[in-house]
Amino acid sequence: MELTLELRENAGLQWVLDGLTPMSPFGRAAARTPVWFGPGEETALETELDNVELALALWTAKDPAPLRKLTRCLPLFHDIRGSLDRDPDNPFDLVELFELKHFLVTLEQLAEAYSALTPFAGLALVPMEAPLNLLDPEGRRLPAFSVSNSYHEGLAPLREEKSRLEREIRTAGAAEKPALLERRRVLTVREDQLELEVRAKLTKQLMEYQAEFLANMDAIGHMDLLLAKARLAQRNHCVRPALSADGTLVLRGLRHPQVEADLAKRGGEFTTLDLELRGGCTVVTGANMGGKTVSLRAAVLSQLLFQCGYFVFAESARLPLFENVALILADSGPGAGGLSSFGREVHLLDGLLRQAGAGRFFLALDEFARGTNPQEGAALARALARHLGELDCVALMTTHYDGVSDAAGAHYQVAGLVRELEGDEDDDPRRRIARRMDYRLLSAPPGAPCPRDALRVCRLLNLDPALMELFQAGL
Repeated sequence: MELTLELRENAGLQWVLDGLTPMSPFGRAAARTPVWFGPGEETALETELDNVELALALWTAKDPAPLRKLTRCLPLFHDIRGSLDRDPDNPFDLVELFELKHFLVTLEQLAEAYSALTPFAGLALVPMEAPLNLLDPEGRRLPAFSVSNSYHEGLAPLREEKSRLEREIRTAGAAEKPALLERRRVLTVREDQLELEVRAKLTKQLMEYQAEFLANMDAIGHMDLLLAKARLAQRNHCVRPALSADGTLVLRGLRHPQVEADLAKRGGEFTTLDLELRGGCTVVTGANMGGKTVSLRAAVLSQLLFQCGYFVFAESARLPLFENVALILADSGPGAGGLSSFGREVHLLDGLLRQAGAGRFFLALDEFARGTNPQEGAALARALARHLGELDCVALMTTHYDGVSDAAGAHYQVAGLVRELEGDEDDDPRRRIARRMDYRLLSAPPGAPCPRDALRVCRLLNLDPALMELFQAGL
């Protein structure tokens, strides 16, 4: 499945990924390209989650010293993949040879630190002592590199003669100096030729280990990402999701971290949600500003995180694997080709339904068909709820249309504006609504009417009194 930028941003996955803290360039690259675990890859996903759990245990261990030795190495790595993408007949320059040696010295230190820890399943560093010895013939294990005399038998006498010439040049008279300088120039050209021969030979020898270099970069990136996933779970009280055997999504104490962080900045608190989604379509109805869209985004985010091998923002979670996960938001704006927001919804939905036979999918729709006239919109939403009930999918749909829940398999309703408060008339309207709103999702019977809270919301938002009178008279 393709994790498009639009899906990542709409669900909040991109916000989560941006909050990761990998320490190496390889870890950061791995975080930017999440691995998707689909149906049939249950064992690989469980291994990944086992590894995140192991990483979490390392972060919370009583003795942090072993892990600290490893994490000190990770930021030292430089990204050398560009240097390795070359023709072996194109010699490395001195800077590139320094970078390769720096990588190998750091890799050796990392391997030593990793050997002292419980290893991650399926994650091993490939030994590279042979190429390191090529770049460190003296065995000093220092990251600096130069073409030393040991690389070519002609270098030592040439450099000795060049050094002697330079001493003579410093004391020579005006008449003798030109000849000495010319001699030094000739020696310098020869030295450059010998160093080029050495670099060309080293390049061919080192490029034989290209696969090992790349494998270690992937392993370092995976190791770093596992530690970042665990750090994220630790800081945000995330939970390891269990694999659902019957295809049902069960989420308890569900949170959306991006919304939660925004609320915290404004002094608010996120109301956790409980959701149980079975095959077919589940409908969510409720008051305006009651958090219906947030519930969709939180459910989709949990599913995406799970299928990318992350812990989820909930108290407990049991989730299945889908071939495809989609989120269609009502306020995501017009699409390409001049489509209206409604046209864009239909276009996206059509593309997904045409793939329905390719495997089980999870679909979340926010206020589907609200962009067209209410009579047709309600009919479309009811028809879609029925149709999704006949497909191999789990769907979650928010709506303001009556009668849609009749056609759905299950119905949730936001508790709504249930609190009566006085004395905060001069406060920020959003806070006034939040104080009165109960954002919990409550199970409701099919056909239960959609709440009628628009009048109260308008009043709390301080809509013009004259307009409010006209509005109320027209109800």
